[in-house]
Amino acid sequence: MDANKIHINWFPGHMAQTLKMIDGELKICDAIVYVVDARCPQSCINPQFDDFVGRKPVLFVLNKIDLASNGAKEQFVQSLQLKTPYMVITRNSVKSGGTEAVVKALQKLLAERIQAKMAHGIVKTLRVAVIGVTNCGKSTFINNMTNKGKTQTGNRPGVTRTKQWVPITDNLWLLDTPGTLWPAFTNQQVARNLAYVGSINDDILDIVALSQALLDDLNKLQPDAVKARFGVTTFEEIAKKRGCILRGGVLDTRRAAKMILAEFREGKIGKFNLDNLL
Repeated sequence: MDANKIHINWFPGHMAQTLKMIDGELKICDAIVYVVDARCPQSCINPQFDDFVGRKPVLFVLNKIDLASNGAKEQFVQSLQLKTPYMVITRNSVKSGGTEAVVKALQKLLAERIQAKMAHGIVKTLRVAVIGVTNCGKSTFINNMTNKGKTQTGNRPGVTRTKQWVPITDNLWLLDTPGTLWPAFTNQQVARNLAYVGSINDDILDIVALSQALLDDLNKLQPDAVKARFGVTTFEEIAKKRGCILRGGVLDTRRAAKMILAEFREGKIGKFNLDNLL
């Protein structure tokens, strides 16, 4: 499959409104939690990041680290060239809790501001915006911290459509925001990476072509992992081996494509860092 035949661009109207809303809310926020998918963290970063966050301290959360290849965090840290203070922590896609680690990281990032307030007898309540691309796990991250499921979640992009302030502790409030992308992808590999992990709506994509491109890319990264999972490596061979066949022996390519994408997203094929394709 020639990946150049796939051109991805997805920026629904509500995303422009969301970016404007987030920009306004950031004025009252002390810091930013930027949730990224650990399987392609660099691809998840808005190219206008510096303009967007200004000088706000940033806590990067590499979500779904259990689905990413070893060294994903270290590689991501090496890629960052920021002027603003930042920290990077990792999160598992299924384990709940972890409030203490996040709170400590934010307190460290904001230590000077907190101490300045305390010097005047003020107990500082931290207001932190949680941002990220669609379907990166922002709402699940917040729900795992509260253990109460206060925000709406779903395994598809665009579930969160409005802002939600959520109390985590007496002195920490998180702003859950809708997922956003950016108006145009100048790098189509970035777009494909985001589509592979489900941050771009499958309904606007040719999922057969996307699945074929995914297999090509996974075979570039870890051909042994693909072979170990399916016993074969090409789209047609996998479709036949898994019985994705219609009457008359015609391949059910759509069924095969959905199956391959689902197994990748669930981590069944292996652990990958798609940013190695950039």
